Amino acid sequence: MSLPTIVTFWHGPLSWLERLSAASFVSRGHRVEVYSYEPVEGLPAGAVMRDAAEILPRDKLVFYKGRGTPGVFSDYFRMSLMRAGRGIWADLDVYCIRPISDPPPYLFGYERDGSVNGAVLLIPADAPILADLLSVFTKTERPLIEPHLPPFRRLEVAAKRLLGMKVAPEYMQYGATGPFALTYYVARHGLERFIQPREVFYPLAYEDVPRLMQPGSRIEDAVTDKTLAVHIWRSQLTDRGRAGM
Repeated sequence: MSLPTIVTFWHGPLSWLERLSAASFVSRGHRVEVYSYEPVEGLPAGAVMRDAAEILPRDKLVFYKGRGTPGVFSDYFRMSLMRAGRGIWADLDVYCIRPISDPPPYLFGYERDGSVNGAVLLIPADAPILADLLSVFTKTERPLIEPHLPPFRRLEVAAKRLLGMKVAPEYMQYGATGPFALTYYVARHGLERFIQPREVFYPLAYEDVPRLMQPGSRIEDAVTDKTLAVHIWRSQLTDRGRAGM
């Protein structure tokens, strides 16, 4: 039986980290499709580029606070890929350890206690939770209180809206459209039984990632017999992993 396709989005040039991530899934037997609005140079053999405009028009592309990472947009894009039934999403800082074969209908995991991450994600195209997750981006009339935000951020957004400010998703706290929304709506829809334990996708804690750049470090030290992939947290390697390499 063939393995499910791995899908992802990328904007800009690839570094060694993104190439390594894509190659790791290819080497385990997955087809890898990288969606982008522009040609992507340096994709490893076995990975193919797809036109991101098949999923969302380019004018939907936004950056965090207008100038930062397109991470908020990637949250929108991955949910749109789920709606289109294109495959299993994987961030391009996820290293595949074992093939993801015969996945359950929902695939996501704890990054830490109480927080669900979607760096590896699968949601059925017709799942009610998907409508809620997409509404964060598509519903023009948002509630005054965003229920998925942490308490202080809820108040912050509500206060700004009372002052007449729109407060689009890319101007909320980073993570508002990712782990915060996913954690909230997984619980709201009673899908906790599908949450994978940390060791499956997030055996390496965010704060531990810089140690990977030290001599003698090995990613294998974080892996167990249940680990399918390791999220390497690109933001912890920004200066090192993308410094022209």
